[in-house]
This record gives sequence, C-alpha cells and structure tokens, in this order.
Amino acid sequence: MDLEPGRPVFLDELVQQPQLHTGKTVRVTGTLHAYSPVTDRAELVDGQYLLIVDTQLLGVQQYHVGQTYQLIGEIDSVMDQVPESLFDDAKFSQQIVLRARVGKSVDGLDMAVYKKSVHAVRKFLDA
Repeated sequence: MDLEPGRPVFLDELVQQPQLHTGKTVRVTGTLHAYSPVTDRAELVDGQYLLIVDTQLLGVQQYHVGQTYQLIGEIDSVMDQVPESLFDDAKFSQQIVLRARVGKSVDGLDMAVYKKSVHAVRKFLDA
C-alpha cells in the first residue's frame, strides 16, 4: 500500500467543510491544546478552530501543551468522542478525526508566514 503525501490544510478548512476532506491524507499545523495518553487523543487548535487527533499510530511521544505541531494523517469520518477541554467559542466538527501517522514539533514556526506560503503554492499549482 502506497501512502500519499499530506496536502497542507488549515484547521478552519477542515472544520467548515469536513465532508470535503474525509478519506484524504492531509498535513495540519496547530497548537496542542490538550492531550490524553490514556485515550490517545489530542486537540489541535489554530485560532478558534479545533481538531480532534487520534495519536495511536504515533507511538509513545512526549507532547507539550502550548507547543506547535505539524501532523500528517488521514481524515476519518468517525467521531466518537466530544473534545474534553473545549474553550469558549471553539469551532470544531464532530464528524471528523485526524488519524495521525507522522508528527513533529514545529514550535517557533511563524504561522502567518506559513499560511501565506501555503496560499502562494496553492495559487501557483492551480494556475
């Protein structure tokens, strides 16, 4: 089985149009809001948007709440758990979960510059 590369997708795009990304391989970047090693669940945020992440495939890693992470995995339409530590005005989708297979800390990444570069690459590739 060949694994597909993760297409960069922002959390707001996933939350606003979950059905568009279901079954696809994506690369997401956000700040770790919560993590439970017992349930292998993490909550990644970007602004007011929140994504539930299944971390089972990542194995044992040390996660730090408040750090920025980039994860690659598949968007699954099964969502069996409501986020544990929602913050006020959090926007999330109960329809999807990211089954992460690769993850790394990108703490210090300038998200504004990263978003501009992703938009520029998309514009170039769509031309």
